[in-house]
Amino acid sequence: MNKLSSLKKYVINMKIRRKVLLIFLLVGVLPFLCYIIFSNRYTNQIMLERETSLTESALQQAVQSVENKLETYNNLSNYMFNNTSILQALNTEYSKDYFRMYKAYQDTIEPLFQTYYALHPGLENITIYSSCDLHPYNGYVVSLDKLKEKEYYPAVRNNYIPVWIVYEEEDSRHLYSIRQIGDTGRYKSVNYLSLKLDYDDLFAPLLSVSEDDYAILVSDENGGEIFSAGASSDNSTDNPRCIQLTSRLSATGWTVTYSKSYRVLLEYVNGITRRIYAFGWIILLFLGAMVLILSASIISPIESLTAKIREVRDAGFQTFSIQLDNERKDEIGILFENFSRMMEEIHHYIQVNLKNELEKKTYQQKILYAQINPHFLYNSLSLINSKAIISGQDEISNMVLLLSTFYRTALNKGKDMTTLENELLNIQSYVQIQLLSYSEPIQVSYDIDYSLPGMPFPNFILQPLVENALDHGLKNSSRPDKSLHLSADRDKGCLDGDEKEYIVIRIRDNGVGMEEETVRLLFEVQTSGYGMKNVNDRLRLLYGSDYSLVIRSTPGEGTLAVLMVPVSGAMD
Repeated sequence: MNKLSSLKKYVINMKIRRKVLLIFLLVGVLPFLCYIIFSNRYTNQIMLERETSLTESALQQAVQSVENKLETYNNLSNYMFNNTSILQALNTEYSKDYFRMYKAYQDTIEPLFQTYYALHPGLENITIYSSCDLHPYNGYVVSLDKLKEKEYYPAVRNNYIPVWIVYEEEDSRHLYSIRQIGDTGRYKSVNYLSLKLDYDDLFAPLLSVSEDDYAILVSDENGGEIFSAGASSDNSTDNPRCIQLTSRLSATGWTVTYSKSYRVLLEYVNGITRRIYAFGWIILLFLGAMVLILSASIISPIESLTAKIREVRDAGFQTFSIQLDNERKDEIGILFENFSRMMEEIHHYIQVNLKNELEKKTYQQKILYAQINPHFLYNSLSLINSKAIISGQDEISNMVLLLSTFYRTALNKGKDMTTLENELLNIQSYVQIQLLSYSEPIQVSYDIDYSLPGMPFPNFILQPLVENALDHGLKNSSRPDKSLHLSADRDKGCLDGDEKEYIVIRIRDNGVGMEEETVRLLFEVQTSGYGMKNVNDRLRLLYGSDYSLVIRSTPGEGTLAVLMVPVSGAMD
């Protein structure tokens, strides 16, 4: 206990620099050394297990794909084995009745074979070797003597179960499924069905298991090679750094053996590990140097700064002008300088905030006054509408109603936010008013997602976009098929870093269009009216970076304005 107490006292009384250095050794260096010792082995184990699992899964999928193909061809062979019409055609006595032979080919054999070719692209050829007196035609039926000349005939002789044969022919391998069909006790002719398959197509799924340093072998029950691919350099069965996997094709009894070397994977992992270790040692050395420097130079200045902060706090934030004696030009000096500047800026912002509050109250007062005028306007328009109806002036009445709707939705009781429904109603009224003054017709269409109208939307945002399309795009166009299209729908986007739903408004016209420089100036030049720059500035104040307003225009073809604002989170 005395030794422990002495050690504790020694640590407490130790110089701060030594304390920081001791902490650095215990918290930084020792854990990193342990990490070096254990991480490589653990990382290799995890990577190898993961690679083995992924490879095994990929192999099973590939083997299943081959298995499905083999089952398909076995089912095809079984169907033809039991096809009585084929057997009847093969066991009919034709002598030299070529017409009956032709009918057998045309009505029975050829339609069936062509159907199988169409349904099974990997089926290269169907051949029946027969002792019947049917003349050979188009490779469908061939003399049994041709089969007897083959080297593999003894393996398939008198075998009613499909026998799979790999045969070397013309410097390439071919795969056959051969079996005898037709009971010789019932039928007089001896017949063998041969299905020739696309060798490469059948085993192609096995080639997709891996891309480098692997070997794959498909062998029959006697160990004979059916298919092989790849050439792994160190994939022996007793090599612990090699994946060894086997699977069985039940349709044929073949065994699939797959081996893959870990060499490439281990080299990759070890290379990454070595770079991480080197970078880690560099960081440790750098941190060690920084710890020594900071422990010697930062404690005293920080204590001085803390004292000044306490002084401001004790003064109840009444004193903002703080002068710190400092001649340093390093980070501590910059910290002191920025602290003094920050205190001055806080004082300035407080004054500005007070001024803004006064201006805000004045602005709210003006809004209250402005809300009185719309009532007079609406009453006046209502009176004009009544007079027009009494006088039978329907056009004037319609015009007044449109104007009343436009101003009601535009003024929006002085509020900055409305609903998309009211904003679209404002646009429709505005467009109808404008069309009454145009001498040429304009085709106007709307495409609105009916789940959107009740969504919050900035007030009086779309009118400048539509005005630009009508007055600057379509009014100056000489084309006879002038059109304006407005659509509103939902879409997902990621404007401010987080994916969310947006209201997407598209306004398209086929007018005269604009040059790229003209489009740029729309967002930079302040016009006398409520133009594009004002729209963009309002959107920036409302949504920050979480909105998008893009104008795309081609001279002579038209203009497209695309506006995106978030579906939720709109400001009231």
